[in-house]
Amino acid sequence: MNTSVPVVTVCVCTYKRPALLEALLKSLVAQTVPLSTFEVVVVDNDSQESARHIAERFALGVPQLRLRYFTEKKPGISFARNSTVHHATGEFLAFIDDDETASDVWLENLTRTIRDHSFDAVMGPVFPIFPDGSPQWTRKSGFFERRRYPDGSQVSSDDGRTSNAMVRADVIKSRVPLPFDPRFAKSGGEDHDFFQWMESQGYKLGWADFAVVSEIVPKERQALSFMLERSFRQSTVYWRGKYRAFSFTRKCIEVAKGILGSIVYAIAGGLGLLTGLDRAVRYWVKSAKGLGRLFALTQVNLEGY
Repeated sequence: MNTSVPVVTVCVCTYKRPALLEALLKSLVAQTVPLSTFEVVVVDNDSQESARHIAERFALGVPQLRLRYFTEKKPGISFARNSTVHHATGEFLAFIDDDETASDVWLENLTRTIRDHSFDAVMGPVFPIFPDGSPQWTRKSGFFERRRYPDGSQVSSDDGRTSNAMVRADVIKSRVPLPFDPRFAKSGGEDHDFFQWMESQGYKLGWADFAVVSEIVPKERQALSFMLERSFRQSTVYWRGKYRAFSFTRKCIEVAKGILGSIVYAIAGGLGLLTGLDRAVRYWVKSAKGLGRLFALTQVNLEGY
């Protein structure tokens, strides 16, 4: 067994998706960088350990791949992510979701970009994959598309997410008491909160445009109800983080913008429906995000996990 310290730890949280996890691990084995330069830490948030047989099979079948499997008994994405960080030994921590697959140059380009530009963290693009039979309006709505930037660009925490990211280990482990706030364990948004913290501390965030991963969009997520709920929840979590640094007056202004925008976009969505559901969805998503600005003032917990 290779006992040298890996350059990168790939951090994977998984929950009851063994088939998708297997596809992800296959893509990691195919990386252009030598297997000796990285390790994979898989943290299973399922108390029944549904991912154990997949992880152990890969560990035995590909002995060159340093793969370690752990179980996090506390339910919630924050606890699982913190567990991956705790067990990581690499200089850099790369994050990818269990429903994604990495391009073969993923790690090569993340590492190159973070080093060449002296970034403290980098994010990369996520391409949606739609199964056969997916409705056309889902694709045309652009809901599952994410912003991209020229390679090496500096970005803000607004683009911070762990679905495709690399962070310097010393930076992520310096946040105390934990890198990912347990308050977001059920709602999600723990990753965005982390990158907001990085930004507040003066750390430099960048974009690695050639470090591509792909994400399967299951049909159950291609529902209007899912899109609106997700937009509302993410907006709520985002603005709760933003409001911490705002004065009372600034909060009132942002809430007013949210309420007004929600009404305007809801009406626009109704009118847009005349030309296609995809156009209506774009407006209704913005309407849901506007409501999130208002709901962010409450202490009601939202659950997405």
